[in-house]
Amino acid sequence: MESQEIQESKESRRIVATLVHRAGDGATALELAEFVVSVWQTIEASLTPIIGQCSVATLYKRSCYLASREHAWLMDIHDGMQTTMNLAALKSALLEQGSSEIAAGAGRALQMFYEVLANLLGASLTERLLQSVWADLLPAPTREKSA
Repeated sequence: MESQEIQESKESRRIVATLVHRAGDGATALELAEFVVSVWQTIEASLTPIIGQCSVATLYKRSCYLASREHAWLMDIHDGMQTTMNLAALKSALLEQGSSEIAAGAGRALQMFYEVLANLLGASLTERLLQSVWADLLPAPTREKSA
């Protein structure tokens, strides 16, 4: 049902913007793929002690599935995964794409991960759980000054 579509947050938009910016700055497919894999590794390392490896893998699988609606090449990434994230398969699939498609597809999968987790746990808790991940990997947002 379309009315149940996941709403984007400021943080999830930053994820996509960072990947698009890297692609626009001339990052190679390999550089982008390695960055994306490092983001997922950091997420896995941060969340596994809290929600468990199987739960992180399940959220990853769901995120890839949701993103595959717009980026069909992500469909095979989530097939057959049980209790771990197969980041080697992700990297392989990423390397078959151009930089702009890596940014779009991987960005959407990361966006979906954030949004699904936020729908399950609430935005505030999700933000706290992933705060260190985003702080390490994403540029700080520009702060607008109020008059």
